[in-house]
Formats: sequence, structure tokens, C-alpha cells
Amino acid sequence: MLLSHKTKVSLNNGYSNIIGHMCYAAYKLWNVGNYERMNYKELGLSEYPDWYYQKKCHKDDLWYKQLPSQTAQEVLKILDKSWKSFYVLQKTHGIENPKPPRFKQAPIVITYMQNAIVHEKDSDTIRLSLPKQLKLFMSETYGISDNYIYLKNMIFKNTDAIKQIKIYPPEGNKCDIIIIYEVEDVMPLSDNGRYLSIDLGLHNLMTCYDSTSGDTFIVGRKYLSICNYFNKEIARVQSQWSSLQNGKGVKFPKSSKHIQRIHKKKNNTINDYLHKVTRYIVSYCVKNQINTVVIGDITNIRKDNDLGNVTNQKLHSLPYAKIYIMLKYKLEMNGITLIKQNEAYTSQTSPLCESVTKESAKKNNRIKRGLYKDGDKVWNADCVGAYNILRVYLSNNSKNINLNPNEINNPYVVKVAV
Repeated sequence: MLLSHKTKVSLNNGYSNIIGHMCYAAYKLWNVGNYERMNYKELGLSEYPDWYYQKKCHKDDLWYKQLPSQTAQEVLKILDKSWKSFYVLQKTHGIENPKPPRFKQAPIVITYMQNAIVHEKDSDTIRLSLPKQLKLFMSETYGISDNYIYLKNMIFKNTDAIKQIKIYPPEGNKCDIIIIYEVEDVMPLSDNGRYLSIDLGLHNLMTCYDSTSGDTFIVGRKYLSICNYFNKEIARVQSQWSSLQNGKGVKFPKSSKHIQRIHKKKNNTINDYLHKVTRYIVSYCVKNQINTVVIGDITNIRKDNDLGNVTNQKLHSLPYAKIYIMLKYKLEMNGITLIKQNEAYTSQTSPLCESVTKESAKKNNRIKRGLYKDGDKVWNADCVGAYNILRVYLSNNSKNINLNPNEINNPYVVKVAV
């Protein structure tokens, strides 16, 4: 299994200059390759310049030789994948009027592959090799005579099988890096009849139902508050910046560094919060010996849905794919299986009904946004969704486990630090 870890490392002036130059060379190489693909007929090329053609054709170019060989190839490979995605979207109409990959406007992330990384076991330092052409240029231009880059961070001490390192353009004497490393796969545990079902939502990010105890709990209440806070802050600063630019007669105001910092802080805060939320789910499963987690599949829920400006903004920013990925790898590291289940009509069907079908779904039973009523029984609406998701899974897979709707408890809210 491949995992990644994002961290920040300190750089001296020489290392910062070298990495900045490599990120600049990568951005130039991307644009050269992209221009060649867009205009290969006008350039008189006899064949379409795919990845194999470009890595062979450009190996003696200036920008290619300013990067380690595999790093330069990786830039062209990512460009190749982007163009392939564009052609698939054109063919399948997955997106209306897809546009080809854009030209880069600033230095981009570079990727060091395994062969260019030297890391001794239990060491907190790694060594990155530099291309000969780059060392010559840095020596003649800036008087920098480093033959290698040494990066030091405590995360390297606990990471042995490093496969890749992605390095972001430096900001001052610091830069972000992503370490991609390999860990041993864990054998999945057998189905022991204990299940946890999860219903994804906006106000209640994850509503969970435990089939063994009947307990229901809500995790992720703060997600929407985090988004709202940063969205308001971005709107406030954007308004001030636009007014300032308009006052100077700028026709098309550009984004400011302040706004970019807020966007970055928002993304980091949300990622951190989602990691904490999913980690709690995994800890709960391990503690209660739950070997199977069933989660509602809301893929394409945003497609062709117009629920109003406010709800659209909340729904379209919901990172459900990221939640699936985070939850899946954390559960797999403990041998727990994650299963996606279609959740059609699960929030509209009463737990007292024999099965979850279109005929049994009754929208009128949702007396309020958060309440579901059937006769004299009242449940939390999201708990009904989580309960029915598990019922659908058990029914589809012929699991002989009886669930009692009378045992659905009122949900308690789990507070996770922001």
C-alpha cells in the first residue's frame, strides 16, 4: 500500500535557489510540451507527440537537462495523462465543452523518483541528486557548488520505503514536500456480523449507526462552520481588493497574495479536520471489533441538481471523494473493509417498512429537516438514512442479520478538535 505524508522542510539560501530553479524549469518544460501537442500539425511533425516521442525528442533541450532525467519524464507524463483525460471527456461528454490542459503561469511541483533518492534506514535526512547541467549553471551564475540537496525532517526517520518525493516551489527558506512511501498490506478481517453504516450529509457530515449496540452518533458537525468562516473571510478580502483595484482603474482585478493564503489555510484546515474525523471512525471500529463499514455512495449527487444558490455552494464543495479515500486507507491499515452502497430512497423510507424501495419511500414523513416520523415513532432523519443503508446492503448480499428499528437510539454528537 502506498501512503503519503505532507510536511514542511527548512532550506538554506542555496537549496532554496536550486529547488526554485528546478520548479521553474519544470514549468517551462510543461509549456514547451503543451505547445507542441496543441500545434503539432503547424509545426510539421509527422506524428502526434505522445509521451514516448516527447521524452526522446526533448532530452537534449535546456529545460529538460535542468532537471533529473526521471523528474523531467514525470513532468511530461503528467502532461500526457492530462491530454488523455481531455480526449476521454470529449468522447464520453463527461463534461460539457471540456478544454485542453492549460499553460502554466508559474513554477510547478517537481517529483523526485526513487532512483534519485538516497535514504539510510532510521535516518532523518535524505539526499537528492542534481543533474550535471544544473550544477554547472548554478556554479557559474550564483556561485553555488552543492552537488546534492540534503533535506532533514523527523518524518524520514520513521519512513523507510520512500518511492517518490514531491517538492513544491519554495516560499522563502521553507517549502512543502509530499513523501510517498510504501507500507505492508494488512490482510482483511473476516465478516463477523458487526457493521457500522455511515450516511454522509452537509450539516451532519457523517451520521453513523452501529448494528450491534443500536448506537447512533454524528461526527463532523464543524465542517460546515469551517467552510462558512473561510468563505466569508475570502469574500470580505476579495471585496476590499476589488474596490482598491477598481479605484486605480484596473479593468480586470487579479487575486491577491492575501486571498491565496486564505484559500491555502482553508484547504489545510479542512484536510486536517477530515483526517481527524475519519481517524475517529477507525478508532471506534477497532474498539468495538467492527470488521465491515458500509457508507452511502453519493457519487453524481451534484449532477443536474439545482437546489438554490446557498445549498448548491455547500453541496458542490462537499469533498465526498476525499472522505472515501481517507476512510478507505485508514480502515485497510487495520484490516477493516469499506463498502460503498447506493443510498437511493434510504432517507425517505421508514425503518418499519419491510424493504427499502421506491414504493415504500414517503417524503411526507420528513416532518422537519432533521426529523422522520412514522405513526407514533420519531427518529433523527440522518439516523434513518444510516440505518436503511445497512438494510439495503444486508438485503443485497443475503446476510441473515435482523435489525430492530426500535433499538435505534437518539444520536450523540462526537466533538472533534478543529
